[in-house]
Amino acid sequence: MKVNVVLTNRFDENLTEFNLKNTVCAVIDVIRATSTITAMFENGAGNILLAENKRQALRLKKIFPEYMLCGEVNCFPPKGFDYGNSPIDILSAVIKNKNFILMTTNGTKSFFKVKNCAAVFALSILNLNYTVDNIVRIADENFYDILLLCSGEEGKIAYDDVYTAGLAVKYMLTKPYKFEFSDTSKLVLSAALSEISINNALEKSCSTISLKKAGFGNDIQFCSQLNRYKITGKLNLVSLKSLIINEGKSYKDSVLAKEMILMLSPC
Repeated sequence: MKVNVVLTNRFDENLTEFNLKNTVCAVIDVIRATSTITAMFENGAGNILLAENKRQALRLKKIFPEYMLCGEVNCFPPKGFDYGNSPIDILSAVIKNKNFILMTTNGTKSFFKVKNCAAVFALSILNLNYTVDNIVRIADENFYDILLLCSGEEGKIAYDDVYTAGLAVKYMLTKPYKFEFSDTSKLVLSAALSEISINNALEKSCSTISLKKAGFGNDIQFCSQLNRYKITGKLNLVSLKSLIINEGKSYKDSVLAKEMILMLSPC
């Protein structure tokens, strides 16, 4: 099976050299979306609806007012959001069985880029081995390839994501499968092998610099904990109409009839 790595989410999914429909993908946004997603599910959250922008997030909140609205723009939670994008804050909140709407500057956009993949998971350092195990198993069973998508920071390469992709490749090397690694896979592996510690690696990232400037530096050490959890989020495409009906709400807007939304479920 082929293992590809894309270094930022600023790519055209229609022009990519690999077939997304025959690919299992891991979205990586260590600082902080996929770390926060991991913390949500570990703390008992139900499902997470993903929004591509603030407008869509607020629209979903209007339809599902009981859902918790979570996320950030340039590190800070926008007005009207219930929570920001801090995994530490999420773990200390009472959220068991509650559903979420999540919108972030970089991470949630990545899921929209790869929504047509055969399967998509949320990968962080917190759940790295567990998530890679799921990805490799599905790829092996179905003769799929593997894609690691680094979210980056507003189109730029972010070292924390690149390094984490390297840790994932390093872990794959311990498995009894015949992988065909792309050049970018070898590049990120070199980054992972060159580092003394996870925390030191994350400290080098532009994402860390931005986060510290915003006053959220405490999240860095938390996001550095390797394999703390055995849970991940798996992406589903769901009908907004059916979700509204399942929630026992009235359905009136004909525009919603064909609309599909992205939802992560615990796995």
